[in-house]
Amino acid sequence: MSRRQEIVDILKARLQTISGIKSVDEWKMARVTDSDMPAVVLRDVGSSVANETSSSSSHSLQIEIDILVSDKETTMPTLRNFMSEVLRVVGSDGDDNFYEYRTYNGDEIIVEHQDKIYGGAQMKFTVVYDATTWEM
Repeated sequence: MSRRQEIVDILKARLQTISGIKSVDEWKMARVTDSDMPAVVLRDVGSSVANETSSSSSHSLQIEIDILVSDKETTMPTLRNFMSEVLRVVGSDGDDNFYEYRTYNGDEIIVEHQDKIYGGAQMKFTVVYDATTWEM
């Protein structure tokens, strides 16, 4: 298994520990329905390589985490609480030592009013890790 996949798996497992989240998916392509929410979608959207030597390289993996919620009245407080929890679990220093370091690069929030209030946040992170040269 690649280091990149290990990192995605560890992040997914950490996100699944957030109380109240119904589903955590990696690169979910199907539409998220009301019955799936609150939901989290994790994506590894790109990477760059630096400090490459003949035996190792440093990778900067770009991660996007979407949080999707719906409610009749209280979407924004719920969304903000889940955002805080995502930040906490991604930033925790578990026993897995899966990265050199990670950074939080910010977020975007969008809200839509229909029969319910739908809210979404996209949080962006960079995870820097070392790998053997010519491996992910």
